[in-house]
Amino acid sequence: MNKKKVKLISILIVIAIIIFGGVYVADLFLGYKAPEIKKLSDSNLENIEDVKLTAHRGFSGIAPENTLVAFEKAGEYGFYATECDVHLTQDGVWVIYHDDNIFRLTNGYKNIEDATYEELQKYVIDNGVNVDYYPNQKIPTLEEYLIICKDMKIIPQIEIKNGSKEKLQEILDLLEKYELKENAIIISFKSEMIKKVRELDENIELWYLVEEITEENIKTSKDNNYKLAFNHKKNDEEIIKTAINQGLTLCAWTVDDLASLEELYNLGVNYITTNAIIPQ
Repeated sequence: MNKKKVKLISILIVIAIIIFGGVYVADLFLGYKAPEIKKLSDSNLENIEDVKLTAHRGFSGIAPENTLVAFEKAGEYGFYATECDVHLTQDGVWVIYHDDNIFRLTNGYKNIEDATYEELQKYVIDNGVNVDYYPNQKIPTLEEYLIICKDMKIIPQIEIKNGSKEKLQEILDLLEKYELKENAIIISFKSEMIKKVRELDENIELWYLVEEITEENIKTSKDNNYKLAFNHKKNDEEIIKTAINQGLTLCAWTVDDLASLEELYNLGVNYITTNAIIPQ
């Protein structure tokens, strides 16, 4: 580990202890602990075939998040969809990574929007669940991800993190190229991004991501033909029912225990994003 990264880790440790109580630091310094994997068939639900499970950042419960191997595992385990996060590099390549900076999971330190694709390929994923079993993983491109989705017959679910609205057509073109657009899902916290995608394609499935469900984002979703995807830990039964009663389809993230999944399903939520619950 170089001196620059050691210094950065020291600074981040101090900040994280103050803000996050040391949880984030443990992940950075000790590595990511694999969660306990549960089977949907072990739930108390009778109609488990109605539950649509999305693998969060690929099957990140058993492989490093947002890597090609994580997406392959999502396909192998039979998930309904596999989610990824996309950013645009300085030279205009859509790549897959969650954060703005690559530091958390790689042996580098680069802001994606300030780096070229070639520069990013100099680094490897050196952190994440079971990373030791999957050496030499690199930051993938969106196209590499879509090739896996096509090969594994799994629905792509693409979260737009950062990028140019003028480049969004390229995402649609890639989906068309690999014959995936008909079932693809595009999601974002950034309403301006999914609004632009809706202008480009009136039929593609769009999810508006929110922490908390409100009357305002219920209206936005209804007016623009979006599904509404919410943080299941920050919303109570009343507001979930309010949204469903107004005709919205809801999607919950990130649900890793069967009790919460059952509760959400019984309220009328059957799209579930998870790190740790497998459909078979």
